[in-house]
Amino acid sequence: MTVTTKQVLVALLLCLVLAVTVTLGVFCFIPNFDVNEFGEYYQSALTVTQKSGAFTDTVKANYTLKLEEETEATPQEVVKAISSRLSKTYGYYGSKVEYDEATGILSVEIPKSDNTNTQVKPSAQTILNNVIVDGKVEILNTNYSNSPSYSEDSVLLTQEHFRRANVRSYINQDATLYICRVKLTKEGAELAKELSANTPYTVAIDGQVETWVYWTGNELQITYAYTDEITSQEHARAMAAYISTGALDATLTQEGSTEEIANNYGWIYLLVFGLVVLASFVFFAVRYKGLCVIPILTQALSIFVFMFFGALVHLEIFNVAMGVGVILAYAFASFFSAFTFEKIRKYMNNGKTYSWARYTAYKETNVVSAIAHGGLLVLGIILWVIPTLVTAPLGNALVYGAVLSFIATYCLNRLFAFLVGPFFDATKQTKSPVKSRK
Repeated sequence: MTVTTKQVLVALLLCLVLAVTVTLGVFCFIPNFDVNEFGEYYQSALTVTQKSGAFTDTVKANYTLKLEEETEATPQEVVKAISSRLSKTYGYYGSKVEYDEATGILSVEIPKSDNTNTQVKPSAQTILNNVIVDGKVEILNTNYSNSPSYSEDSVLLTQEHFRRANVRSYINQDATLYICRVKLTKEGAELAKELSANTPYTVAIDGQVETWVYWTGNELQITYAYTDEITSQEHARAMAAYISTGALDATLTQEGSTEEIANNYGWIYLLVFGLVVLASFVFFAVRYKGLCVIPILTQALSIFVFMFFGALVHLEIFNVAMGVGVILAYAFASFFSAFTFEKIRKYMNNGKTYSWARYTAYKETNVVSAIAHGGLLVLGIILWVIPTLVTAPLGNALVYGAVLSFIATYCLNRLFAFLVGPFFDATKQTKSPVKSRK
């Protein structure tokens, strides 16, 4: 068969799509990496999942919770604040923070270790200690260079004057400076006018002098420098987390020692899901021969896109209900890929051309596919809004699965099937290149 220009172009396009798919797959599984001069890092999907405790042993600590008198804080708000601190400071988005009203015990469960890189990380106990402190941040109008001590009379700015905070890093010759940048409310900005530019003022946490801060005329810059890079980075993030969540207005006292909990369920689930995916790929390859490249490519793209999206929105995909939902959604997508390609295969085995078989197969399956995907989407939404630990995550997975399956089977499969036409119709043969089984 003579190779045509169309075939070459199609082959190049498919190679490009394959390269994009492989790249997405690689970036789903690589560890943390720095990407710019500001030292902001981006995490792979697997890294985020690891930090949820799904792939590693965890450490659990229990605390008695005592709210401060005359405070409007609630135990639920304390739980939310601790969860936010874990995510903002350490990237532990899926950590379990729960409060038992019957016993008055608040429990925090975090990954036992972080092996995403070779840099030294704080111990689990240190992390726990950092997130359960009250976290009351105050700016004093005393010069930090004079080694000040804490005094309530020197407090100029408090939590009510902070609007938001984030962390940036700057390279200054050989030193990395981590800055917690704080935007102030209108009232806070007026009070900050008392501060002089280029003068280090004092920052205190829970009544203890912590570090120094500069007023730029537009924002506060709380600086951590000239110390261990990881430590200073985490301190800056912790400061931003305290400012964002506010003080807990509660005292947490640890009950006993921490408990280590073994966890192998994440790896078991990954193995099961991997076997399901492999089985579907083998089926496509054996059943559809050359056409298998289309469903395999679209299914792989769907998996990697889901992993990225799941990491972005911090899905706890190893909740059992959501894990089941993911497998069901993948099986749904695989079925509707096979649903259409079976008809293409049937018509080609009956002597029809590929173009005719493709057109007719999609014409006959369009309505059924659209109705089925719409039904799965509606079912997922209904389950999602039911607030239980089974229905909500299961519905969550089905909604995302329905959308991705529709894109993969209804759109991408159709597009790729159209593109590969020159390979199957080039000789104008009526006999199918897909062998039938007797």
